[in-house]
Amino acid sequence: MTASVPTFTPVRRAMALTITLLMLPFLIAFGLYWFEWRPEKLSNHGELIQPPLALPESGLSKADGSPLPTEELRRKWTLVLISKTPCDNACQHDLHQMRQVQVALNKEMVRLRRVLIGSSASALAADPALPELRRSYPDLLIAAPNTDAQGTAWRNAVDGTNHRFYVIDPLGNVMMRYTEKPDMAGMLNDLERLLKYSWVG
Repeated sequence: MTASVPTFTPVRRAMALTITLLMLPFLIAFGLYWFEWRPEKLSNHGELIQPPLALPESGLSKADGSPLPTEELRRKWTLVLISKTPCDNACQHDLHQMRQVQVALNKEMVRLRRVLIGSSASALAADPALPELRRSYPDLLIAAPNTDAQGTAWRNAVDGTNHRFYVIDPLGNVMMRYTEKPDMAGMLNDLERLLKYSWVG
């Protein structure tokens, strides 16, 4: 007597195919993890800071000398422009571009704030462009690092040596930076993606 060979009925074939399709993503993910595959090029235009730099609780002052606690920069995404000199035409052009990026976010624009960080509070107060900046951009925060240890920590986080624009997440971490003349359309794409997938801010 010969043993019968099990046959795959249409129902069994459908079940086997379904199970295979359900397992396939997990098998692919496991394979990518096991062989440590990484994409050759990331889709972001800015440079990711890994790990993100946590900001100190204080260290900034406004042009009038009053403190700007880091807590006031939380709960929203923050786009920072570093200016180590008086805000000249190039600086004002960058501020205009930042505003255009924010407006282009449409209904999400309220989730982003803009900050200009100068070299020092006294330099900001003496900047002849300051009154015009306040008139043109009333929602722009203008501040500078202090000379204490907390201010030094701020300077180190957004040094402005090779980069001019920074993105701070709603938890107070510096997580992305851009060169002096970034692709503003690329910056907009980055921010749109961050806001789309962010569960904070």
